[in-house]
Amino acid sequence: MKTRFAPSPTGHLHIGGVRTALFNFLLTKKDNGHFIIRIEDTDFKRNKEEFVKSIEEDLLWLKLIDEKIFSNEKKNYFYRQSERINIYKKYINFLIKKNEAYLCFCSKKCLEQEKKIYLEKNKNKSYKYSRKCLNLKKKEIKILVEKKNPYVVRLKISREKEYFFNDLIRKKIKFEGNDIEDFIILRQNGIPSYNFACVIDDHLMNITHVFRGEEHITNTAKQLVLYKIFDWKEPIFGHISIILNKEKKKISKRNDKNFYLIKELKKLGYLPSSILNYLLFLGWHSDDNEEFLSLDEMLKKFDYKNFHSRGAIFSLEKLNWYNNHYINKLKDEEFKLLAWKKISKFYKLNDNFKEKVENISLLWKKELNFFEELIEMTSFFFQKSKEEIILNSKEILLIKKIRKMLISLNDWEIENISFFLNELPEKLENSKKDIFSLLRKIITKKNKGPELAKIIFFFGKKNMMNEFYNYINHDK
Repeated sequence: MKTRFAPSPTGHLHIGGVRTALFNFLLTKKDNGHFIIRIEDTDFKRNKEEFVKSIEEDLLWLKLIDEKIFSNEKKNYFYRQSERINIYKKYINFLIKKNEAYLCFCSKKCLEQEKKIYLEKNKNKSYKYSRKCLNLKKKEIKILVEKKNPYVVRLKISREKEYFFNDLIRKKIKFEGNDIEDFIILRQNGIPSYNFACVIDDHLMNITHVFRGEEHITNTAKQLVLYKIFDWKEPIFGHISIILNKEKKKISKRNDKNFYLIKELKKLGYLPSSILNYLLFLGWHSDDNEEFLSLDEMLKKFDYKNFHSRGAIFSLEKLNWYNNHYINKLKDEEFKLLAWKKISKFYKLNDNFKEKVENISLLWKKELNFFEELIEMTSFFFQKSKEEIILNSKEILLIKKIRKMLISLNDWEIENISFFLNELPEKLENSKKDIFSLLRKIITKKNKGPELAKIIFFFGKKNMMNEFYNYINHDK
């Protein structure tokens, strides 16, 4: 078994692409087969080398590939279509000689006009190219080429034929040749089209199975025509359900990209294990309804028969739920390292703060959805809040009393602070809820959070006294 993941470097890696890569990876590795990466970089106007690098980095981070794939040691596992143009042209020329393809000299303006006229006459039909260049004589073609008239190469479709394939997920899918346009296989710039290069590559690379999104079904029709013309055996196809947003519309790279691009998810502090685990269940289910699976466990349980064809809805809340689970599975040392990297970079802290920051971050481990949240959660430790808390006269009087009592607390440890706090309701003749709520509001500017004694301990006695003084002084 041999599968491939074939992204186009016209943007950063998207969750839809990762899910496709994951399914192909699982299908192959379960069978001890080969999983290859093919960069489909023939769209020279939109391709960027930075996106190739970004895709590689994200796949490595997700552990769907290893570094060897991008080295000479594993040359049979990594390809770039831009390095294979001469191979494609050889097959283009073969089709032209066999009279299975032809040169089309129609300009863009000419085609637009033809389409307009056709649709005016046939309002309920889809436009297909008229094939007028198919009828050009060899002599006419020769003259046009000699005059350097720009042209594309189109595949000649057998209109009377029927094409079908048995989809692993959607069963039998059928196409009528009459519904398929004589599509372009070579553009004016001498670069082959996606559908042509894809077929040549999948055949030469011995790809046995192709899992991809359902939006590719129309491409499969065109590719089947090529397989039949070349008399090649096509791979087994499986078209997975489309990923929808909460409005049940197809997700777009242009919308909410912070949560649809792997690059952004990584930056926000999501873990690879949670991303893969969540994406696995967008279009697939396990027999035992187990919700948390490591990559190794996925390999044991994965079965293409458990795919479903209905649209899978992406939920940020569900992704957060998964990420919270995997964050809490981290050992404290792993968690502290990730937290330190995030917080120290944002607040530009040196190593002198490392131990304090690591211990502070642990207070939020249980409730954390992603590591970026720590910046806002811990902000009161590292910068003066611009938010002003308005206190009434009763609350200010309470603070004066607490400040006076706090001065006598010399042994600044969590246990002693906790004991001190628990004594306050009786000494101040006030409810614990009111006192604790007031203290939390003054220190953190929030109504809830981790254990108050720990917050106060890390906030520090000096900062506590200053904070109290500011409110007392502000009242004057």
